[in-house]
Amino acid sequence: MSVLDAHAHVWDPSALPIDWVTGTPYEGPRLPSQVDDAGGAVEAWIFVEADVAADAEDEVAWVESLDWPGLTGIVAGADLAADGLAALLGRLGERPRVRGVRHLLQGEALGDERIAALSPGLRAVADAGLAFDVCVTWDQLAATESLLREAPGLTWVLDHLGKPPVDEGVHSPAGAQWLEGIHRLARLDGGFVKLSGLRAEASSQEAFDAHARGFVLATLDAFGARRCLYGSDWPVSTGADIGYRGTDWLSLVRDCAGDSWDDVAGGAARRAYGLR
Repeated sequence: MSVLDAHAHVWDPSALPIDWVTGTPYEGPRLPSQVDDAGGAVEAWIFVEADVAADAEDEVAWVESLDWPGLTGIVAGADLAADGLAALLGRLGERPRVRGVRHLLQGEALGDERIAALSPGLRAVADAGLAFDVCVTWDQLAATESLLREAPGLTWVLDHLGKPPVDEGVHSPAGAQWLEGIHRLARLDGGFVKLSGLRAEASSQEAFDAHARGFVLATLDAFGARRCLYGSDWPVSTGADIGYRGTDWLSLVRDCAGDSWDDVAGGAARRAYGLR
């Protein structure tokens, strides 16, 4: 069957500034014509905001203008604590391809005060009928659970397996903390998780080869395949710049999913984002 890649990025610094790529291997444009389709297996993509230094609506408009026949959905940027969030969500909701939003939470101190500041925005996302992509690291999972409990009825999608400690492995103390957080999140309503992004969390190909499969299998066990989405995280995790291909990641995830591959390959993404 054809695969829906639930997590891909594109950008062009000449069209919209994107500060974080400057001085990195990802400097320069990354466009739909370059996207790794895993040897032709992937025929549809969900674009996820790329942390550009521009207005979220400008990024959405730019992505919509691209020649990208396989573009199926868009996860736009949105600041949960910004004034005018509800109006922004209303405008984004009028764009048929926009199916969710993301506020990058990784690296934030998610203490009680910050959770209280973000909670009204998260409830506004739920009221707007959009999904919320949760981008956090493994040591933020406990605080993330507290935040998500503040928005009943929200459909949320945990990016990149919660960015686990790939170098240490699932059986390490850090891995055990990640696993506890994953199981606690899996018990919440409305949740999905993306099987994506692990290569970017590993310091070397050797660490990835040793531990990635264990994290994928543990996530499938916790959430179940009906709530697990395949994603490449192109170009950050499967771009040529790090020497790891989309075919490699797809093969690993497909092998882990086994008889449940149809759900992971597209069924779960369609449920999470309300795609036809």
